[in-house]
Amino acid sequence: MTLSRRFALTGATSGVGRRFAEVAIQAGHRVVGLVRDLDKAEAKALAALGVALVRGDLSDRAALGELTRGADAVVHMAAHVGDWGPVEQFVNVNVVGTRNVLDAARESGVRRFVHLSSTAVYGRPDRGRVDESWPTKHAGVPYDDTKVDAERTAFAFGKDTGLEVAAVRPPIIYGPYDRNFMPRAVENLHKGRFLLIDGGRAPLNVVWVDHVVDVAMLAATHANAPGQAFNVMDEVELRPPSVVEVASTIADAVGAPRPKRSLPYAVAYPLSWAALRAFQIGGASKPPPFTPFVVKILTRDVVYDASKAVRLLGWKPRVRALEGIRREAEAFAARAR
Repeated sequence: MTLSRRFALTGATSGVGRRFAEVAIQAGHRVVGLVRDLDKAEAKALAALGVALVRGDLSDRAALGELTRGADAVVHMAAHVGDWGPVEQFVNVNVVGTRNVLDAARESGVRRFVHLSSTAVYGRPDRGRVDESWPTKHAGVPYDDTKVDAERTAFAFGKDTGLEVAAVRPPIIYGPYDRNFMPRAVENLHKGRFLLIDGGRAPLNVVWVDHVVDVAMLAATHANAPGQAFNVMDEVELRPPSVVEVASTIADAVGAPRPKRSLPYAVAYPLSWAALRAFQIGGASKPPPFTPFVVKILTRDVVYDASKAVRLLGWKPRVRALEGIRREAEAFAARAR
């Protein structure tokens, strides 16, 4: 019989946060979630699941105190994501916000703190098989650098105070409630503007959201987790599928043409910077389809090794990457009909 625990969850209305809440409640745990607006559809959906909601944000010390009071573990999933927006916003949410949640956890006497980090903390290396022994590194990109600073803050805080800190480092996340990867990929494929770079030969590191939830849950409960960071990937022993394999799988699943156009990296990368600056100067509300952030992800010959989670936590992936991508793309297309 599973011991029932109380989880305090930030980023509760994010895709991975909402899925964590669903899985935790189905397993008999209690979840308290931080939300900014109780009237939003995402917040109402969480309440319908049985999540106890606390209204506030990462700057609201009173709300964070209410969120963390009586929790067995804090699962910190709130973040500002991407390479779009003022640097101050990344700092305030990803770094200052993380510190505020850490302070609240300590003041409430919480034992365990799980930080949803990112493989971005490795600084986007050009090639190699990257495990958790690689150092974290600033890359000069606001999202990447603030995720580095947030994770370092969390581990240093744990070392200084005795709070048991663990970090989970996913790459691209897909699955239910995905608002970024799958919607953008499907839109670009249908409109014929999914552009391959160097033929799309590079591996695309992807992870099903339930795998992220599995490892986060183990990080919140397993005796081997404190002080550790864990990569999480669909593929553990094999190389991830290539960009063109993932794109073609999505295209087939949603009835869109497979991508055929390709640019060399030497052309695509400076063009992505020019497009980003043009969109920013023009006051666009969202970034262009290909930003420097996206170009880097689509061209690095890097594999993030997730074997540590298998070895230390006993985690086992439940779906292969292309099968998970196909299934979620079909579900996305069905919802769009």
